[in-house]
Parts: sequence; C-alpha cells; structure tokens
Amino acid sequence: MAEMHGSFGAFLGDKRAVLFRDNLMGAALGGVVAFACVSAVAGPLVVGSGNEAVIEPTVTVPDETPCVVPLLTGATFGADAVSYTYSPPSACPGPWAKVVLVMNISLNKGVQYDRSGELFMGGVPLWFGTTAEPRATLAPSWTFQKDVTDYTAVFGTAQAGFLQIANYQSNIYPSTITATATLKFYPPTASAPAPVTADMVVPLPAGGGIATLNTGTSTFGNTLTLPTNILRATLDLYLQGQSGDEFWYTCVPNSLTDELESCGGGALREGEITVDGTPAGVAPVYPWIFTGGLDPFLWQPIPGVQTFDFTPFHADLSPFAGLLSNGQPHAIAASVYGDNGYFSATGALRLFLDHGASTVTGGVTVNTLAATPTVMTTPNLSTSSAGVVTGTLRTSDKRSFTIQGNVVGSAGKTVNTLQQVSTFSNTQSFHIADTKYVQNIVQTTDITITTKSVRAGSAASATETLHYPLTVDITELFPANGTVTQITSINQQFLDNALQELNGAPSGQSALSNAILSTDTLYLTPDYEISGNSGQSETATYLRTGGGLPCFKRVLGSSFNVISSVQTGC
Repeated sequence: MAEMHGSFGAFLGDKRAVLFRDNLMGAALGGVVAFACVSAVAGPLVVGSGNEAVIEPTVTVPDETPCVVPLLTGATFGADAVSYTYSPPSACPGPWAKVVLVMNISLNKGVQYDRSGELFMGGVPLWFGTTAEPRATLAPSWTFQKDVTDYTAVFGTAQAGFLQIANYQSNIYPSTITATATLKFYPPTASAPAPVTADMVVPLPAGGGIATLNTGTSTFGNTLTLPTNILRATLDLYLQGQSGDEFWYTCVPNSLTDELESCGGGALREGEITVDGTPAGVAPVYPWIFTGGLDPFLWQPIPGVQTFDFTPFHADLSPFAGLLSNGQPHAIAASVYGDNGYFSATGALRLFLDHGASTVTGGVTVNTLAATPTVMTTPNLSTSSAGVVTGTLRTSDKRSFTIQGNVVGSAGKTVNTLQQVSTFSNTQSFHIADTKYVQNIVQTTDITITTKSVRAGSAASATETLHYPLTVDITELFPANGTVTQITSINQQFLDNALQELNGAPSGQSALSNAILSTDTLYLTPDYEISGNSGQSETATYLRTGGGLPCFKRVLGSSFNVISSVQTGC
C-alpha cells in the first residue's frame, strides 16, 4: 500500500523534530498563505500558469492510428485500489510497434499530501510514481506518457489489474485525486516494425503489488520454476524511499544522529539482488524528491526529476539464464542496504526464450560480486565551547564486479557477461547552533554497466553510463521571536548515456539528461504554519538524443511559483 510522504523533511533534531512533521504541511498550505493569482491550464505549457509543468516529451510513435483501450476513466481514490479488467484490442492484434500508457491525474483545490501511485496489470508494474499537492487556489492536473512496449507479453491476453493512489482523506485533508489510464497500441509497419520484446514477464513480488522493506535484511521477490529455454533475463526494479528513508541522502550513522540532529542509517542506500541467495546484481537507488519534499514551493509548478513517473533500474541477469533454465525452482529477491524504515519496492522479470529449442543448458562460471558493500565513513566534526557543531561527514563506496555465465541452445553456446562499476560519494557539511542549522550535501552516484553476449561468429555489447548528481543546501534560521526561515537550494540530475556495438563496430548510441535547479525561502510562524515564501525559482532542462528517436530539448523556468519561460527544440 502506498504511503503518505513527509512534508518538508525527515529531520530528527530538537527544533527540526517539531518543524518537519508530516502533519504540518497540509494544514499550512491550506491556511494562511496568500498565493499569487495563477491560471490552471492543462495541456500545452503556458507562461503564467501555476499548473503542473511536465518537462518530459510524449512518446515517439509511428504515423498510424492506434487502437485505444481505456483501463480506468475518471476513477477517484481513497485508501483502496481501483480494479479494472483488460482485454487485448481485437482490431490491432500483436505484436505492436509501440504500446503507450497515457495517464491523466488531477486534484481539486484544497489540501492534500503528495501520494504514491502504482498501476499494475497481471501483477506487473506499468507505472510507479507520485502526485502533486493542491493549493487553496489551484486544482493541479497533469498528463504524461510512458512507453510500455517492453511488456508486450503482458498485453497479449485478458488480464486483471488495479490502480492505487492511496489517498487518505479527512476534514483537514479533503482533496480528491482523480485519474484516467489508457493504453494505445500502434500496429507495426515496414518503417516501424515490432521490436524484439520479452516472451514472458513475471512480477516481483509474487502476485505483484508493492512490497514494504523495513530494514536492510528485509527482502522481496518470487520463487519460480521458469521455462527451460531462457536465453536472456532482465530485472526491472523500483526502490522508493518512504517515511524515515524519504530523504535518505540527508541521513548519518546512528551514532551521530543526536549530535547532527538528523536521520539514521547512514547516507548510502543500495539495492542488492540475489538468485538463490547468491549475489546477482547491484541496483543504485535514485534520490527521487516528491512535491512536498523539503519545501513544497521548490516544486511548484515544475516537479523534481521523475517525480511523477519513476524510471526503474534495469539489472541484467542474463549470466544466470542457463541456471534459471534447469527446471528447478529458483528464488529471485532484492533488498536495500541501509534501509532504515522504509522502502516501497516492486519489479518485473523479463525473460527472452530460445524459440528454436525447448531446453537449454548452462550455468554461471564467474561471479566476483560481494554480498554487501564496503562503506567508508569519514567524520571531521568539532564542537565549540559554546556547543556549536561544525565540520563534514563523508560517506563513500565503490563496487566493481563481473558475472559471467553460458547458455547452450539452438544457436550453439552463448557467453553472457555483466561488468559493473558503481561509485557512491556523499559529503555533508554542518553548522549547528541555537539560532542556525546548516546542512549542505554533495552526492554523486556513478554507474558503468557493460553487457556482452558472445557466440560463434557474433559479439554484441552495450555500455551504459548512469550519473545521479544531487546537491542540497539547507539553512534554517531560528530567531528569538520564534519564527523560522528555511533557505533551500537543490540541484538534481539524471544522466544516461548508452553505446551499443556489434562485432566491435558501433551500432547505436543515445544520451539523456534530465536536470532541475530549484531555490526557495520559506517562512513559518511560531506555530509552525507557513506564512509565505520568497525568491522561488526553478530551471529545468531535458535533452534526449540518439536511440533512433528525434532529438528533443525543453527548458522550463519558473518564478513566484508560475511558469516564467518555455523553450522547446534542439
């Protein structure tokens, strides 16, 4: 079940424990703030609008009329999921050139938290993301598209599904969330043929849905007896921090939580994947920030990177294809290192089968992946005679491993190799006094993943480089009159570069950059109600090139919580 998110932060210090509680934000936002007059314009981005500004492009599709299958229309959400029944489009039999999920979500004016949402079909997650927060003068609405062609195997038969946006309403938080979900199926053409997709998609956890991981030893997964002719396998994994882990990048070791007035568990969160209890992959956790995160004005009207639509981590399990094909039950599971209460998790295993053989053989031949990371924590802190704490705290980790396996099928022997290097660094600078709390964070996560598939006469490889930079600067001032001023600046980015090669020659490449820089100054009364904000501004940039898609670039700006500029075009 989805969880309500925190309001401004996950901080635990003496002053912050009161200031950043979940029950503050909604009441404050619906109360004393005098907002600028804004227009709510759904659809095209409009300068002067305070409505949600989605920076991502629509999905590139063939120039064909799609078959449209509504899943839910105008569904409203409380605590329970809304079910639907899906039937394949008879006028557009698969396979398809493209399958696109279109989501429309809206809230009425008033007060409500940001909420987690998930759309499942046959237990497989088609969407996982969060929602915007309304204002007393604005009913937000937004539309986004998601390419779900990878899950073509799910759409070939009738399926039961559900959409859940766990929206707990009360007299204080009355706003209703409404959503419509539609699938569009584009028939293949000579210029846009159907791509090769998985023959089978299996949900994790068993039966689908969201698993709750409360500690680093909590796991979720599925024990399966799989087809005996698997050639390749990919695990799409979502790991979303909640509650005490919503702002995990601000956390410190448990021994320093009191001194630094922050959350515990350390600053590293990392997904650990296992097959039959053996280490099988590492999934770095992206630092998603929800629309109520740290300061809700930071994300009005432009949300953070992927806030409305998370991108899963794609873990290659192809070295295990021969093992998984041996006809025995196998347990595929995942956990989160450093989990400090808690993570929401879900995923799907995509299997590519040998169409020329009913049985393949093989196994894992090399595996250098350690079960847990080796985390280095370096504190450099001091406390003055006046009780002022200053200094830095650095957390770092590097993972480098190779997993190789072979599979013998109708085309002979194939050797699948995964090489991954993941480097993590989080440096926090503190200045903690009676009248001021400063916490500045510089975090980087760098991942290089190289996969190779080699068989007689052919060698295909792909190298993907992921970069997750995050900078968070927070200054909280506590003057003698009891008011609070919070000054926040956040730079959040998601960079993805990929290169494919066939027999040593480049066969494709792509690059994606999604970034936002947001600043705001927030004012609260002695009763911890929001009295206003100032200096709000956002600059967001999205750039996509290569990958067989047209170049797309969009730059959005905002000031005073309305769109101030829109630039689209490479």
